[in-house]
Amino acid sequence: MIKYILHILNVLTLTVLSTISIHAAERKIQLASDVWPPFTNEDGKARLATEIVHLALTRSGYTAETTLLDKWTVTSDLKAEKYDGCGAIWKSVEREKYLLFSKPYLESRLHLVGKKGSDVSITDLSALEGKRIALVKDYAYGSLVDDCERLEVIYGNNDIDNLKMLISDKADYTLVDALLIQHAKREQAEKCEEFLAFSADPLTINPVHLALRKNLPNAAKILEQFNQTIRLMQADGTYNRLLRLKSIAIDIDDNGEKELVLNGMELELATISSGYEIFSNDKKLPPKTRYSIRDQIYNGWDEIPDDYRGTDNVIPDTRAEGFNLFGGDF
Repeated sequence: MIKYILHILNVLTLTVLSTISIHAAERKIQLASDVWPPFTNEDGKARLATEIVHLALTRSGYTAETTLLDKWTVTSDLKAEKYDGCGAIWKSVEREKYLLFSKPYLESRLHLVGKKGSDVSITDLSALEGKRIALVKDYAYGSLVDDCERLEVIYGNNDIDNLKMLISDKADYTLVDALLIQHAKREQAEKCEEFLAFSADPLTINPVHLALRKNLPNAAKILEQFNQTIRLMQADGTYNRLLRLKSIAIDIDDNGEKELVLNGMELELATISSGYEIFSNDKKLPPKTRYSIRDQIYNGWDEIPDDYRGTDNVIPDTRAEGFNLFGGDF
């Protein structure tokens, strides 16, 4: 009788452990991406999108892991079901056939970058006929590139490689995201000034999404939870801290106008009147700026409590190399 009871207990224990294991596996999400700074990169370097996605999924009750690929094979790998999804990807008609997309959580604003002295005011790439433009193969550039059949295209593994091709005179132009340009100018100011020219305005704006395979169990539910968590992260100052920005501009309360979301720490006495536009839509800041701190709206700078004006709670950048994007060979 005792042996029988022990046998039953062992069976029940194995069943419970098996159920827990299956449940844990279902809540682990395997993502893939290429090197696309400052959105994705190696651990310890600037990878803003990866950090946002991993934290949002963690807060939604999942565990996310991103495999960084040497070059962009993500779409073909997802079709082959090697991974569950991609944390930073553009939407296209072709990709919607086999992927489900979250709401956009950032934007990729592509600027034309050329060698120093180049004309970067061009808005129609067909005008670059006879010039060499460095792109990343299978990126969804859309009609911006698809309609220019006579472009001489050179493919690099990622945007950093393409910038290096400009500097080494292996290409004449490339398309690079605005955030990457900001960090490049900050980290490699002398080389950017000496070798590169950047367009003032983006040629195209692509929303950045988390995408999961349609046949991934509970994919729609995961994305719904992700969207809700992202909204909270934008409102409570988490975005500011991840992006290392004191203020971002976004419509938090869906009233048709943007508010400035502040990180709630180390606010200067001077009024903050602008912030990084998370989305470049037609919503604008109202004449009287409204502020949001930790999901609380304040109708003007004077309403913000003095407690937020201290300098005691500064969040340091703990990345091993800060925002170093290029290494020593850029």
